[in-house]
Amino acid sequence: MDEYQKAAEMIAGSKAVAAFSGAGISAESGIPTFRDPGGLWDQFDPDEVATSGGLLKAVMRKPELIRSFFLQTVEIFEQAQPNPGHVALQVLEEMSLLKTVITQNIDNLHQEAGCTRVLEVHGNLFRGRCLNCGRKQALNKRELLARVKKFFADESGFELGGLLGIMPNCPHCRGLSRPDVVMFGEAVQQMPEAFAAAESCDLMLVLGTSGVVYPAAAIPYQARENRAQIIEINPTDNYYGSISEVYISAPSGQALPKLVDLVKDLL
Repeated sequence: MDEYQKAAEMIAGSKAVAAFSGAGISAESGIPTFRDPGGLWDQFDPDEVATSGGLLKAVMRKPELIRSFFLQTVEIFEQAQPNPGHVALQVLEEMSLLKTVITQNIDNLHQEAGCTRVLEVHGNLFRGRCLNCGRKQALNKRELLARVKKFFADESGFELGGLLGIMPNCPHCRGLSRPDVVMFGEAVQQMPEAFAAAESCDLMLVLGTSGVVYPAAAIPYQARENRAQIIEINPTDNYYGSISEVYISAPSGQALPKLVDLVKDLL
């Protein structure tokens, strides 16, 4: 049987589908992966830009590197939009098949596509977390990117105090905020909820992840231990080959819309 047809029949016969997405689905929206050749870690040292301590030191010692990193990041996120893979997941949710999206991505694209139940184990770049009271606030993506761009576009330089001022103050206590993203060395988020979703689903779509970043990479194995079927969609490799019933070697933006059409024909 064709892998697409087999996968569609599995999805149509499921009552609680979960999706586990990684950098690959965001790459289809123009957001470079971190670890692949040509990714951000080929251009910037993660110890300097992806740890709290490293970032603070780099601001003081290598301001031009930080300026380049942030301006490049702003340009990437200004252009990124949900792709057909994100949209297909929203359609599966509308069909009452997809119950939860668990994502390692911080770009908010699943929500922009219309998915309503999204667990973000590495946080969200467009959400602020107060350094004083810990409360979180959703941020306007366009406004935040414009503020970052304006700040770093000034070639005369910048100071650390100004960098902290890019984020809006906490609306509850007026404390300083930081982007609610998980940097290296920090605890992941929503893992109990993610494992609970993995344990309660009867099918998991594993999308565009190499399965090397733990503890998040363990989530599909948790689903399998609870007898969920696993469908992996990834153009580079079958990273979860030991537990996947179906492997489709294609980008999510190509495979998922095709699967949705097949599922509609079966229901």
